[in-house]
Amino acid sequence: MEGPTYVALSAQIALQKQLDIVANNVANANTTGFKADRTLFQSYVERLAVPGNSIAFVQDRATYIDRTEGPIQTTGNPLDVAIKGDGYLAVTAPEGTLYTRDGHLQVGPDGTLEDDRGRPVLGADSQPIQFPSTNFSQPQIKADGTLTIKVQGVVQQVGQIGLFRASDPLALRKSGSGLLTDPTGAMQTVDPTQDPSAYIVQGALEGSTVQPITEIANLTDLSRAYERLQTLLSDDNDREQKMIQVLGQTPS
Repeated sequence: MEGPTYVALSAQIALQKQLDIVANNVANANTTGFKADRTLFQSYVERLAVPGNSIAFVQDRATYIDRTEGPIQTTGNPLDVAIKGDGYLAVTAPEGTLYTRDGHLQVGPDGTLEDDRGRPVLGADSQPIQFPSTNFSQPQIKADGTLTIKVQGVVQQVGQIGLFRASDPLALRKSGSGLLTDPTGAMQTVDPTQDPSAYIVQGALEGSTVQPITEIANLTDLSRAYERLQTLLSDDNDREQKMIQVLGQTPS
């Protein structure tokens, strides 16, 4: 296999990675709290026995999460929350504590505050939040996450929804369904009264950071680039086959 083929194949692998990521972004354009993925690529030079003595390859360096804030959309549902600034809600799942920006919350049959998949939402004390009664009204969620309700006309404080922040944002990994994990285990509790850069907005949800028109345009450009490389590989293969045929017919 010659240098041009190596180069084209390395570029195709990089493009395939990009295509998969962009396609996933497009599929989550309407997913609440979804953060688009981005890729980093780098060319590197390898010494080979080819004219010029070196070949530049494309290398997939990393995939990272675009932490740009999505648009805040008012829903009017008092148990919906959006997060302004750098912070995440925490939920408990069989695999451990997971983090999300999807604030579509509900109260479960047993009075536990849950996300829309039934996972308990953690308070600032990293414990589930339990409502004293399911017969409540007028839930109020303050910017610091303090949650109050009315039971028979009496205001009761239920708890405080926790906000958490990664010590190293680049360490966060996606776990599917808009959830994130922190393999380092170094998430920190955010206190909005001390750090006003992150707070909760009641009755709203954060939209996806994906810009569909831009992503679809990227998908089209990447698909065309992939097809051009495939044509280049096919042409190069035909050239090699013809060369072999000619050499095979040359009298010894």
